[in-house]
Amino acid sequence: MSIISKLFGKSPFEPLYQHMLMVKECVDLVGPLMNAFISGDEESLKDYSKKIFKAEHEADLVKKEIRTNLPKGLLLPVDRGDILSFLKEQDNIADSAEDVAVLVTIRKMKVPEEIKEELKEFVDRVLTTYKMAMDVSSEIKVLAETSFGGAEAIKVIEMIEELKQMEWEADKAQMRAAKKVFSIEEKLDAVSVVMFMNIFRELGALANHAENTGDRMRIMLHKS
Repeated sequence: MSIISKLFGKSPFEPLYQHMLMVKECVDLVGPLMNAFISGDEESLKDYSKKIFKAEHEADLVKKEIRTNLPKGLLLPVDRGDILSFLKEQDNIADSAEDVAVLVTIRKMKVPEEIKEELKEFVDRVLTTYKMAMDVSSEIKVLAETSFGGAEAIKVIEMIEELKQMEWEADKAQMRAAKKVFSIEEKLDAVSVVMFMNIFRELGALANHAENTGDRMRIMLHKS
């Protein structure tokens, strides 16, 4: 019997928490990955990419086990479908981290000095959003103990509101970074412009999925 299967004997929320830890292991590597990309450290870039691919795969395996082992007849304080939607969005965060790793390694690129500051700020905003989403997800075991109500629920809803604000700040940072690229597009080849836009899109998707995780948690709280 797998570890996840054994955890279900206690609560379906413990496996969700364990999945969150796997996602965190993956996405915590995005900061070092992007630092290597910006500085042009190709060896570190390859190393962090491989680690992200491995961590994302492991998180995906845990997701599949949770889907397989979540009993349909189990009495839960929240809807089973909402739990699975929450799981999907949480896993999407790791998927976006993997997509970023693919994009920054698929083609050798040099980050122009003119856009480094905006890109660093954008990455920081994205990771701040993601970290808040992980803080929200980490509350799920405590919420389960309180049937998704009471003071703990109020606290988490406040965290979700803060998460939405952080994602909005990440959106604005993405726009600034994109504008900076287009302001120097005459110095870049067309493929590089497209690649930077794709990288920005996937970083933005990571922040979006982080916000969506909070939204799925809010749904569970409002229905309980």
